[in-house]
Amino acid sequence: MLGSTKHLVLGSALLVAALPAFAAEENSNVAPVAAAPSAIVKCPGITNIPFTSDAEQALPLKIVGSLRCGEMVAVLSDDEGYTARIRTRDGLEGYVAQMYLASDGSVRMVMAKPQVPSATPQDGIVRWAAGAPGCDEFLSHGRHVESITADGITVQVSIQDSGWKYRVNVAVSNETPDSLLVVPGNITLDELTPNMRTLAVTDTAKLAHTPTHQVFWTQANAVPSRSAVAEPGSRVPESERLADRLSATNDYLNPHLALTSARQGGFERTETIDVASVALKTSTVPAGKVNAGVIWFERDMNAHELSLRVPVADTVFDFSFSLEQKKQ
Repeated sequence: MLGSTKHLVLGSALLVAALPAFAAEENSNVAPVAAAPSAIVKCPGITNIPFTSDAEQALPLKIVGSLRCGEMVAVLSDDEGYTARIRTRDGLEGYVAQMYLASDGSVRMVMAKPQVPSATPQDGIVRWAAGAPGCDEFLSHGRHVESITADGITVQVSIQDSGWKYRVNVAVSNETPDSLLVVPGNITLDELTPNMRTLAVTDTAKLAHTPTHQVFWTQANAVPSRSAVAEPGSRVPESERLADRLSATNDYLNPHLALTSARQGGFERTETIDVASVALKTSTVPAGKVNAGVIWFERDMNAHELSLRVPVADTVFDFSFSLEQKKQ
């Protein structure tokens, strides 16, 4: 049986603890999938399902990897508990909540996700534009995410103003046959208006030891720049754009963004999230894997238009954002 009365508790725990799966997924233990009953991963309201190395999934969770919606897995054992032992096509084994699996009889009822169109780089650069091939946008935990897919690589970003620093969330999904090198030091954030300048990266170690200035606060969320949203003479409302996503992708920042959320309180830091654990790190992303993390940049209280560039492989992914100016 693929079902359980315990799935609500487990589902919440998975969302709270899923970040480590994105940070360093470099398991080279690739084994052929043995003949076994198969199931398809279903995602009720979310787009990625983490799986663990232990059947009980006791906290803290020991994350093995992440499953994509519609992915086929082999069911190695099913003891009618609230988890099943599965093996992915690339040989990773672990336990996943039964609620996220559809049995063979239900597979034909699940429609496969259409292939996301690819953006075409020009001179090694691909720029985000609303409605353009390979470009997507959506809300994740209330944050506006811009996404570009080009040549099998998907980069997703969002920007928040903490009132002290700009917090940039980045996810890189690798659907190419080769590994990809992600180097946070190559990612840049430029202010375009009212001043034109490059904003400096903030050392994560310094943030971790700062007793004040909560780095996970959100005073304002950046939204797509108007220049990248509508053609001259036309303007499509955000709700309409989000409802008609021509290049819809998975949300690779979820549940990562859920972890980097905090409410404003006093001046002393109260967040329990370890800054170093969520920071984007230099890593090699194997084929079929995702790397996600946070980078903090210096803030200009008057900045309005921002340009974020994420180099991956031979392509620069260029995103444009706008922030409403607030009186301080």
